[in-house]
Amino acid sequence: MSRAPLHIRPAIAADAPALAALSIQVWLDTYATEGVSDLIARYVLDEFTPAAFASRISDPSTAVFVAEADGLLVGYARLRFGASQKLFPAADTELCTLYVQAPFTQAGVGSALLHEARAAVRSRTGSDALWLTVNVLNLRACAFYGKHGFVRTGTAWFTLGDARHENHVLGIC
Repeated sequence: MSRAPLHIRPAIAADAPALAALSIQVWLDTYATEGVSDLIARYVLDEFTPAAFASRISDPSTAVFVAEADGLLVGYARLRFGASQKLFPAADTELCTLYVQAPFTQAGVGSALLHEARAAVRSRTGSDALWLTVNVLNLRACAFYGKHGFVRTGTAWFTLGDARHENHVLGIC
């Protein structure tokens, strides 16, 4: 199957509904592998809303880049500037999210988004330093970041309801 050429661009307000839908799809595919509980449903429907994405897109401390193929959204990356992390003090920019639809993984979408995000960090801060957190059970993402030079600097926790989920803190300079 031939893929349409990939286009990376800054997100615009009109992207907010597609970003919300893509986020829910990727999050559920990644973390709700045993089914969707009420807690998970409430989390994704509260967290990934068009209004939340419209707000993030208009926030000057945030940059959102989308990946399109044939004019359709297939992935995105979101940066937060001025976000320090004590486990990686070399950076004050967080890669909050890098999501790619499952059919487009291993097709260069994630790498293209990461490249664009790093270019934005360099342009805005003059530094290549960037940090992120990734769920330790998300082996594909952990391998992706390792392949791109990120190193583990510590552990952070994501809490959902009564459950705590271990995340690696990764950084790159």
